[in-house]
Amino acid sequence: FRKMSVTVPAGSTSTVPEQFLGLPRRAPKPWVGALVTLYGGMASVSQVISTPEGPSSQPCASAPSTHWYFVDGATLRNASDHISLLNPYPVDAIADLSFTTEEGQEDPAAFEGVVVPPNGITVVNLGSNLRIREHIAVTVTARTGQVVAFQTELVTKPPAHAQFEGPNQGLNPAAPVPGATLALGATQPSTSWWWPAGSDGNGLSESYIAYNPGPAAARLSLDLMSQGGGVGSSSEFTVSPYGTAFVKTNGQPWALPGITYAVHLVSTNGVPVVAERSISASKPSPMTGLATLIGEVQPADNWLLAGTSAMAPTKHRGQVWIEVADPGPKPAVLNIEALSGGHLAQAVGIPPLGIRAGGRSSLELPAGTADEALVVKSSHPVVVEDDSWAVRPQAGINLSPVVALGN
Repeated sequence: FRKMSVTVPAGSTSTVPEQFLGLPRRAPKPWVGALVTLYGGMASVSQVISTPEGPSSQPCASAPSTHWYFVDGATLRNASDHISLLNPYPVDAIADLSFTTEEGQEDPAAFEGVVVPPNGITVVNLGSNLRIREHIAVTVTARTGQVVAFQTELVTKPPAHAQFEGPNQGLNPAAPVPGATLALGATQPSTSWWWPAGSDGNGLSESYIAYNPGPAAARLSLDLMSQGGGVGSSSEFTVSPYGTAFVKTNGQPWALPGITYAVHLVSTNGVPVVAERSISASKPSPMTGLATLIGEVQPADNWLLAGTSAMAPTKHRGQVWIEVADPGPKPAVLNIEALSGGHLAQAVGIPPLGIRAGGRSSLELPAGTADEALVVKSSHPVVVEDDSWAVRPQAGINLSPVVALGN
């Protein structure tokens, strides 16, 4: 446990690389958790990881919880899945982890009564007991205390001549597309989840996964909303108690091929679930990598992009986009302002953005603005996400939630 002080000037950002924590250079790199305490003012904090398979970033949790949910993971020949549990309090926390996989419900004894030390972190390697699982949904329940939970997934390049996961898999299958994802868990299920951007085709494979952690079946409708507004198509499905369900948009007759759409997953019988979007990109796509994004529950009219684009720390070439969906009955107008020197001003080169009621829109950030702290101000509550896409020969896709500042 180490302490350090960082001063963040008003209206600016600061980055703290892990090597600044005073760890020996030649020591094995440990898992590191951080508790950021603010003495004066307010701030948004994000975590960024960088791997040869690409970067990934997530806003940090603003509070611990007794429950955390993760929708999908894998422990395959070239895929690892770790759950990090951080205890910010001065007494032990004890947590139980339960799982739903393609084998059904699983509760290994090794993942019960996991001790998270005071002001400490415990990392659980799911592959130590759940071996060769293509799909793993996780519920973290703190028996005592409260924790913060993150999921880190790493898929390396598959071995030559490996058989891939799926119907024709061998005894030791591999995931076909390398990539890295970092995800903060959801603290509770919901009857409504939003994603401002969805698309597939041209080497991009897209799925929506719903995890039902409760005892009643959930009836769900996945609605795709076009740029012009309104529901363009829908798919209805059911998730059994403590089960998961996957909806793949590629090649589906009800999908919207060739266009970008917003997505709304709603429970039609009031049973809440946790849901995420999962994408993989490979040839002929100009990008390559993996990304996941748990949906947004609540629209807001002010959003903060903290200036920690995942592409920036690794100097990846690529594109950074703001994706917006308007779930309300009125059109919205967005203004993007840059935070600099303690003041907000209209961001240079970023014009106002109009969105039709029930529609969506995108805005690519100009070069040089992806590292700035930006505030998205909307005339009506909207849903916003931050997407980064590296361009070959670099690798990596990052889909990150944006921090809501309220209404």
